[in-house]
Amino acid sequence: MSYYYGPGPSKREALNLIIGSFIVWVVGITWIGAISTSGLVINSILFILAFILHEYAHKLSAIRNGLYAEFRIQWVWALLTLLTAILPFKIIAPGATVIYGMADERTMGKISAWGPLVNIIMALVILPFAMSGFYFLITAVYFNSFIALFNLLPIAILDGRKIFFWSKKVWGLLFLVSVMLFIISLIGFY
Repeated sequence: MSYYYGPGPSKREALNLIIGSFIVWVVGITWIGAISTSGLVINSILFILAFILHEYAHKLSAIRNGLYAEFRIQWVWALLTLLTAILPFKIIAPGATVIYGMADERTMGKISAWGPLVNIIMALVILPFAMSGFYFLITAVYFNSFIALFNLLPIAILDGRKIFFWSKKVWGLLFLVSVMLFIISLIGFY
C-alpha cells in the first residue's frame, strides 16, 4: 500500500469526506428551526466547514509532525450518526482522521487538540454575528460548540482522552470554553 503524504486529500479521503459531510449536514439541519432559505444555506455551509476543518486540523497537525493522516469513514459510527438525525440526542462522529506512525503522548495530544480548537474558534468568530442580528447563526455556534464539547469528552476514541492524558490544563481550558459556548448557544435559542 502506498501513502499520499500531501496536505490535499487523496481520492479515497475526498470520497470519505464527502460522505461524512453529507451525514453531518443531515444531522445539522435537524437543529435548524424555521429560517429563511439563505439562513439554511449559510448554516449548511458552516456545518460542513465545521466538520471538514475539524478533521483537516488533525491531518495538517499530524503531517507537520511527520506522520501520515487521512480521514476515514467508520461505517458503524456513520450509521449511528445518521440515525441520531431522527432522535432527540445527537452524535456527530461519522469517522475519524486516522494517524499512522509512531508518536508520543504529547504529539498525539497536540494533534487531537487542533480539531476541537478549530470548532471553538469557529463558534467564537460566528457568535458576534449571531448576537448582532443574524440570529439564525446561533445554530452554527451551537453546532460548533457541540462538536468541540463532544470530542473533548475524555473517553475511548475521542480527542478528549488524548488531550487529557497529555495536558489536563489544556484539556480543562478547551473543555471550559466549549461548555461556556454551548451554554451561550442554548440561551440564544430561547
